Amino acid sequence: MGMPLGYLRRPLFLVLVLYASVLACLHERGCWRAEPPAELQSRRRLDGALVRGLIISPLKEDFRGQKVFLRADELQGRPFLQGLLVYLPRGTDWGALRPGMPVAIEGVLRLGRPARNPGEFEEKGFLADHGASAVMKARSLSILGPVPGRWKLKAWAEAARRSCEGFFKAALPEDEARIFSGLTLGFKGPLRRDWNRAVQDAGAMHLLVPSGAKVAFVMIIVANLTTLAGFHVLNKLISVFLISAFYTLMVGADPPYARALWAGTALNLCLLCGRDSGAFQAMCLAALLNLVWEPRDLFSAGFQMTYAAVFGLVIAMPTAQRLLPGRPKWLRGLALVAVVSVVVQVMLWPIFANTFGRGSLAGACANLVLVPASGLLMAAGLSAWLTALSFPASAARLGPLLGCLARLFVRTCRFFASWPGAARDLSPMGPAAVIVYYLLAGALLTLPRWKASLLLAAAGLSLWTGAAVAGRLTAPAVRVLLLRSPGDPALMTFPDGRHWLVDPGTQVSALRKTLGSRGVAAIDRVILTRPLPWRAWHRLRRAVPIRAAQRVAAPWRFCAQSVCFEFGGPDGPRVLRDGTQYSITPSRLKLGAVEVLTDGAQAKIR
Repeated sequence: MGMPLGYLRRPLFLVLVLYASVLACLHERGCWRAEPPAELQSRRRLDGALVRGLIISPLKEDFRGQKVFLRADELQGRPFLQGLLVYLPRGTDWGALRPGMPVAIEGVLRLGRPARNPGEFEEKGFLADHGASAVMKARSLSILGPVPGRWKLKAWAEAARRSCEGFFKAALPEDEARIFSGLTLGFKGPLRRDWNRAVQDAGAMHLLVPSGAKVAFVMIIVANLTTLAGFHVLNKLISVFLISAFYTLMVGADPPYARALWAGTALNLCLLCGRDSGAFQAMCLAALLNLVWEPRDLFSAGFQMTYAAVFGLVIAMPTAQRLLPGRPKWLRGLALVAVVSVVVQVMLWPIFANTFGRGSLAGACANLVLVPASGLLMAAGLSAWLTALSFPASAARLGPLLGCLARLFVRTCRFFASWPGAARDLSPMGPAAVIVYYLLAGALLTLPRWKASLLLAAAGLSLWTGAAVAGRLTAPAVRVLLLRSPGDPALMTFPDGRHWLVDPGTQVSALRKTLGSRGVAAIDRVILTRPLPWRAWHRLRRAVPIRAAQRVAAPWRFCAQSVCFEFGGPDGPRVLRDGTQYSITPSRLKLGAVEVLTDGAQAKIR
């Protein structure tokens, strides 16, 4: 049988649910919202800003350069208690920076940028999730003093991580080094485009970013080594905890790592005390400790992904472990790995849709190979680093071997990503859709507990039906999305589900993200008021099926009763009601996409 549903009445779980509900209410009321200073809100940009504060994060890298999070104390000599995302000056080695260091930074301070169009990266939301209010592009950075005592351990852990990452960079070409940094540390950096897409479409991106499996691998390795060394049980558990805790600090102590550390430690303590190992209780305890330490983590994708996956596994695995009774051990093990891969994929699908906009269908098969292989690759990378520390001359000989393993990992990802329908773009799911999805997923995972399964399925189908009926009753006559992009593209959606695309422009990749975020699987008609380059047209047809195309004279006007939309004119797209233009539309369109909803009599702009 699966997990007893009586577990959901246990005090620890109820406390966790109550605490998370309180945090959600506080978050909705803006409790952790970081408000930038008034002068920055009015100007949106301060040049020559001087900020003092403490570095509070490991050094990371994206396509814009190396970055750290800063807890600011002063701005232009005045108190300024805010979190900032700081991009460091290029061309300088910042490997000496450590969490806890007091620094002074001079540069340009600006507000986070909202997404220009649906489906694009929203820097403003990213900053809010990390407790930061603004972005600073540094021109100069000065270290004001040593790391304080309370930050020493984290600084040592960061030094160890930088040493490991530096070994990969010295021994391997750039892209192979990033693969191994991702596999061993969760810091892959900006990977080349084709490799990144292959890993993503194979459903293996979780192996290159923060993942609890990395801490679990470290725990397993240390446990096996201490067993071989003949450690006493208590000494063995202490060694496992200390080394895995230091590794967790090395890789940034993100929620997935913290969850694995606390849950693994709780399970080991249960075994030491002679009690049954309660995976559900350990999961609840780990989540509660994580949220007490950092409440904002509840709203981060990392926290949501790790606990959604583990909750699904806790429900489904007791039943799955009874699969194939009497079969060979290797066959049962392979079946369990397959079940784990499928359950994790099912539990994370809404998060994939809302966070990444793309999900892998081949991941369930790919992870049968890649997850066990990632443990071996992680062990190989860490062993090579430790060997190079003891015998520096060995680094040159270990590099080619690690490079071969990195390329083999990517080739395997490409193999699974090349399957027909391996991955698909996903549109974001609203709150009602997410609740319906998890009710139906819960109904599936609780089988064969038929009463509970039917109850969850009935609740999910009832909510689905109610939401669908309410959506049809409130649907506007026409929905027009004016995009901020060269060519002034616009997406028109009608109540019967038809989609028209007006002047798609040449930025097809950005347009594809927008169409995916809106769940547009095909375009019924493309309206062209101006010529479109053949290359852009070819890329557009590859990105989305197009049923018809039509060239029209500019300006072209479409009217829904008294509300009209005009495209292709010299002043860009316009919205008119009874011949009068909505003057607010052009000014809003300069900041980002504008959506117009109309029932034919009134137009609502948002």
